[in-house]
Amino acid sequence: MWKRHIRTLPLYRKIQFFSLFITFWLVVSTAGFTFMFETKQITTQLTERAEGIVRLWSVTIPVNDVLTAKESRDPNNPSSKRLEQLVGLINQKDTEYMQGYLMNIDKKDDNELTFLAVSYIYDDMGIKSFSAYKAGTIYLDAFDRAIREKTTSSTSHYDDHYGSWITAFEPILDQNNRVIAVLAVDVDASVIDTYKQKMAFHLLLALVIVTLLVYFILNWGIKKVLEPVEEIISGIDAVSSGDFQVKVKISNQPDIERLGERFNQMTSHLSVLFERLSDTYKEVGAGTEHPVYMNRVEAAIDEMEQIMEMTKIQKELQHAEKMNAIGQLAASVAHEIRNPMTVVRGFLQIFLAKDHLSETELSYIRLMIEELNRAEKIIHEYLSLAKPDLEQVEKVSAGELAKQVAELMNSFALMSKNISLQAQIEDEILIKGNRGELKQVVINIVKNGLESMRAGGVLSLSVRRSGGFGVIEVADSGIGMSPEEVARLGTPFYSLKEKGTGMGLMVCYQIVERWKGHIEVQSEKGIGTTFKVHIPLWEE
Repeated sequence: MWKRHIRTLPLYRKIQFFSLFITFWLVVSTAGFTFMFETKQITTQLTERAEGIVRLWSVTIPVNDVLTAKESRDPNNPSSKRLEQLVGLINQKDTEYMQGYLMNIDKKDDNELTFLAVSYIYDDMGIKSFSAYKAGTIYLDAFDRAIREKTTSSTSHYDDHYGSWITAFEPILDQNNRVIAVLAVDVDASVIDTYKQKMAFHLLLALVIVTLLVYFILNWGIKKVLEPVEEIISGIDAVSSGDFQVKVKISNQPDIERLGERFNQMTSHLSVLFERLSDTYKEVGAGTEHPVYMNRVEAAIDEMEQIMEMTKIQKELQHAEKMNAIGQLAASVAHEIRNPMTVVRGFLQIFLAKDHLSETELSYIRLMIEELNRAEKIIHEYLSLAKPDLEQVEKVSAGELAKQVAELMNSFALMSKNISLQAQIEDEILIKGNRGELKQVVINIVKNGLESMRAGGVLSLSVRRSGGFGVIEVADSGIGMSPEEVARLGTPFYSLKEKGTGMGLMVCYQIVERWKGHIEVQSEKGIGTTFKVHIPLWEE
């Protein structure tokens, strides 16, 4: 939910939010680290202070008084009294939050310890000399370590039913270097808790102050930085509403200054473009009166669409006129040339039957007959342009037509090119057209594909449905074509073959367009070409 809300915020608010969030996170992290570091430091300092005091005061403890007090176990014994006075001085001479006492090393079965001498400070807690103390694990570990290692040790921060403490221990040794008692100094750890509370309060206050300062500084800075951007956005809104004369102020910020200059150039170009578009709209005959629109951009788009539509119609008219001229030319050329060519070919065939001619002369005659046959074929293609058969509409099975072409061209592909022809055909696809013409289209495209596959390979022929069309697809793995070459396919006298005229594909395009279909070509240089012939499906 909150993510979607953030995404809908303006850019200014997003920058402000994320900058404030990052600043807040950094300040909180720094405050937390400072809090933990300072707490650890004060704990370490108090522990070291307690260890120093317990070492210092341990040398003042008389060994004989300790042994006498342990033996008498009487709080009123003079030795016990002297020991109580000595440990009481620890609180008086050092700090008010440190208290000392002397602890017997002997433990009962349940780890219960006994005080030998206790500072008067402990009277309020009900602790007296020779009273018992049920120690916890943290306390006992440090106590035992001091006895075992005969050195100073201390506890970490621990709690018992008397309060919160840190305790330092120093063993008291006799003349034989044996531990006879342990001097302990307690640090009232509530001091640490009080210090932590004060520090937390000050850190929280600093956090609030820094956050507010950052908020106001960011708010001022972002507004200052984004002010030119806001102006450009306003300019974009004006352009979208059709005002191409709008100009934005150039900012003194280098990047924004360049952006403002580009925006002003853009509006100038748009203004010129719109004026030229209006002039073009009038020149193409769309009307002398310019339509009135509330939005000039919508008007420009509408005019562009009308200009494109008129240009398309003009191209179609030009193409129709060109095809009509070619058809008329084809009819006259075919009529004038076909008869003399037939006579020439007849005489050449007579000469070919003579026995007295040499092999070289016979080869020349065969070559002339072949060229006359090729010319006859070209004339036939011209005649198909001049006399299209529009009346013989048939229900054609695209699958059967493709199978016939595959059978017809398969042997040619294997023998002449070492090409494998594969067919994938869906049955019961009926299309509308002329069987002979459509067969001519498919044969021509298949033949072109075979001729483009100079190194052999696989040519596939497939038939399928696509929307309201039956699609006959021919895919080769030949030399392929560039986008410029593909764009020129079907135009008169354009061919990629050395001896081609371009008439074959032009006839194919004309036949398919005559039956309200279209040809789609996909090709890539060195990869191959795919022709997709779309013919409308038969409707009863």
